[in-house]
Amino acid sequence: MLDRLFYNGVVKTMNDDMPLAQAVGVKDGRICFVGSDEEAAALSAEERIDLKGKLMLPGFNEGHMHLATYSFTNSNIAMHKFTSVAECLDSVKKRLADKPDSQWIFGRGFNEDLFTDERRYPTKEELDAIRDDIPIMLVRSCGHVAACNTLAVQKIAAFPEAADMGRLIDLETGVVTEAATKVFYKIINEPSVEEVEEMLHFGLEQLVKEGITMCQTDDLRAVPGADWKKVLAAFQNLEKKGNMPARVYEQSQFIRFEEFEKYLKAGYRSNQGGEYFRTGPLKLIEDGSLGARTAALTVPYPGTDKKGILLFTQEELDRFVVTAQKYKMPVAVHCIGDASMDVTIKAIERARKEYPAEDIRHGIVHAQLTRPDILEKMAELDIIAYIQPVFVGSDMDIVAERVSPEWMEHTYAWKTMDNMGILTVGGSDAPVESFSVLENIYFAVTRQKKNGTPEGGWLPKEKLTVEEAVKLFTVNAAKACYQENDTGMIKNGMRADLVVLNENIFEIAPEEIKNVTVSQTVTGGKTVYLA
Repeated sequence: MLDRLFYNGVVKTMNDDMPLAQAVGVKDGRICFVGSDEEAAALSAEERIDLKGKLMLPGFNEGHMHLATYSFTNSNIAMHKFTSVAECLDSVKKRLADKPDSQWIFGRGFNEDLFTDERRYPTKEELDAIRDDIPIMLVRSCGHVAACNTLAVQKIAAFPEAADMGRLIDLETGVVTEAATKVFYKIINEPSVEEVEEMLHFGLEQLVKEGITMCQTDDLRAVPGADWKKVLAAFQNLEKKGNMPARVYEQSQFIRFEEFEKYLKAGYRSNQGGEYFRTGPLKLIEDGSLGARTAALTVPYPGTDKKGILLFTQEELDRFVVTAQKYKMPVAVHCIGDASMDVTIKAIERARKEYPAEDIRHGIVHAQLTRPDILEKMAELDIIAYIQPVFVGSDMDIVAERVSPEWMEHTYAWKTMDNMGILTVGGSDAPVESFSVLENIYFAVTRQKKNGTPEGGWLPKEKLTVEEAVKLFTVNAAKACYQENDTGMIKNGMRADLVVLNENIFEIAPEEIKNVTVSQTVTGGKTVYLA
């Protein structure tokens, strides 16, 4: 007898051998039947669920996000919808009015390119005027640059970890960039493992509301006051308690090689863990963001002599990547600019020559400002592209200011990547952007802002079909985390990770996809969200 039988649906399996079905049966957390309603009528099940003609897909797999950062931001000041410097400053005042005993203030999400008053960061002086006796940090939406008051920037500069971060800390302006932003976390009191568990569980509960049954997430350095051991312990505890509504594949970030060595000496490798939490690739950040002009380019930003920031030298990056390859660990390297992709591809090529091994699935996270020769090397070396369709909505105007018109034609090149056989995996980079998969699919298919502009889409030759966009968050995402035999399709023997939508996104107008909602999310055969 089946545990559950879903019937009277439109089941898009993402399995080429059986693309469409009407019913799905589940037993012990796995799919054991996929077929027609007529076939399903002959089966016995403890529970029968009428889908009422709705679309069922494999559960969505979010290919790159920051779960802990999302949770922490939403417990402090979330600034993503702010439209002015004044609104940023007012939010700090409100937080202090609500919590007058605050020992520090943290906000994240502002984007000066969207401001309607002045397109600039809040200044050190403006923050000092609010409070100069507690540290205040406001992080830009990209996460690569922050505005601080005087006390915050002074405290950051005083920590031993900041000794070699001089170029990333501007005491005069209060602006800190890249790894220096994370030093602020040292100011925050260390949380208990239980508090970290609570934070992570909050984020997982939000994911399933968007149909996400698995996320590939970068968290080991993201919990203020907690080291990577505590974050791993929190995830492992959640799994033991059966308290994970969505699965996690951890992109394990390190910035110091010595810490990565400790991780390896502790016995950690990729693809370790249970069915709900597994360790994934080594995550590295090689450059900054386009919005902050810290993405590393081979040519200067227009009107400047600046080319962004390479956070690791070639030698330093090689050391990380070669070591990872030695231990059969893939790497996922944050690269937005072409210069950062150049050094990363060189490091991967060197690693594979020094330690040849089969099926080490290295990847580049973002891969935005590409060139044709970079894409050719990615295809040749089977390098995954972890892309963020949602970025086009906010980035299309910025790109025009940051690169030449000729180069822009080769950016955010998703269709080209797919045509070249590069495995493309969809993600949101949340909390940088919304982790709504349906919004991501909308952006991938239309390449328009939410208001429907520009007509015909931005760089329309790079549009994906709805099926190609869905694959980003199902079949392709499963391959990136070595779980293509367990998830990503609705197929006998696979995990019963499923999502039910209130409309059929394959039949409605593309511009309507962003408005579609999730009716039900099922993880391991159990309903974890019901609208």
